[in-house]
Amino acid sequence: MIDNLGAAGGEQFLDRELAVMADAGIALFAGRLVLGAQPPVDDATLAAVADRCAGPLPEPLVALWRTTFGGRLDYDLRVDLDGLDVPLSFTELFYPDSGGYHDLWGWIDHECGLAEEHQPDWSGRLTHLPIGGFEYLDRIYVTTEPGPEHGSVVGWRQGLPPGWELSSDDRMGQLAGNLAELFGLLRLEQDPWQVQEPDAGQEMRDAVDDLAADGDRYAKSAAGKLRHLVKAAVLDWRTAVDQGSIAEQRRLRRLALEHAASNDDVALLQLLSTLGCSLGEEIRNGLTPIDLALLHRSSGAVGWLLQHHVSVKNSLQVGAHAMSLDLARELLGRGAAVNIHAIARAVDNDDIEVLDLLAQSMPPESWADDGLAYRLSMLANQAELARNRATAQGDSPTAVHQQRRLTILADLAHRLADHPTP
Repeated sequence: MIDNLGAAGGEQFLDRELAVMADAGIALFAGRLVLGAQPPVDDATLAAVADRCAGPLPEPLVALWRTTFGGRLDYDLRVDLDGLDVPLSFTELFYPDSGGYHDLWGWIDHECGLAEEHQPDWSGRLTHLPIGGFEYLDRIYVTTEPGPEHGSVVGWRQGLPPGWELSSDDRMGQLAGNLAELFGLLRLEQDPWQVQEPDAGQEMRDAVDDLAADGDRYAKSAAGKLRHLVKAAVLDWRTAVDQGSIAEQRRLRRLALEHAASNDDVALLQLLSTLGCSLGEEIRNGLTPIDLALLHRSSGAVGWLLQHHVSVKNSLQVGAHAMSLDLARELLGRGAAVNIHAIARAVDNDDIEVLDLLAQSMPPESWADDGLAYRLSMLANQAELARNRATAQGDSPTAVHQQRRLTILADLAHRLADHPTP
């Protein structure tokens, strides 16, 4: 029977069950499943990794690697970075020869190269060891430097394109006091047995179901326990709504607000407001419910939220691509900010008049070419070709429409070209 109940999340697994799980590539650490689990680390490799670090390897990391030296994770992770609640992709546990963007040694060499470049007095040993993440976009580190922060977990995330969040800068910050604590933050925002294609958990569901379909009785019993562990990680905001306790539970509250705004569920928004949830709360990447409603074209939710006078400060930056001219005018009248990112979003709006309205409303100090002038010039050229083609075919309405597009796009391209980015 497994001797580390914490690793199994309180479930007791028989040795025969652990054996069939290992054959299926499933391991457990801190109550979470690792898929594609690799064999445990050997002493020589452990010593070689430790030799690259500024201090001893933290015990939770050694415990993980003694369980499985690498694999895949299939959970949702949300963390606070730079004061914002952001999703972080932690789907890989690095190991040698993994075949990923870099393997463990490749990421260690990458970090050493950065340290040599930016720290002239670098000791030659890593204070933060990269142990997982997602390709080159997100990275998880454990602190190896001796001191009070030893063993703590730090996350880094590459900035997203403008419009997906309010700032596109890279982000970095402490996530947890140790690796086991970080694994406790791995949850599921959807039940993979209730949603056909969940954002996370599908691979775990399939692995557990495959084990359950095995003829071996220990495989079936292990699958039942694993299913219980997976379901225990699901964030059940619906029950919290039914119980009336949703407002006191931040992550559940934000999930519920995000679901309502993204899925145009006005009734749920009304209920959440009645239960004490703030309709102006930042719920993902600094975005509020109305920002997400605009992003997902949830027109009913947008209208209802406007009736309740929520702040619209960032709404144009997020949703200028997906709104009518009348809505754009209303948002401007309510104080929505106009900047170059709002202009860039409006370029994708089917109604060229929205772009023209925002351009006329943008403060002079906000004009700076962020690579947009070239795109506008290309779109203006396309509009000119479309106008000429419509004229040749005798299609006057289309020719007039394309001429209007050409005029607005060409004018904006020239204005941006006259204001290069500093």
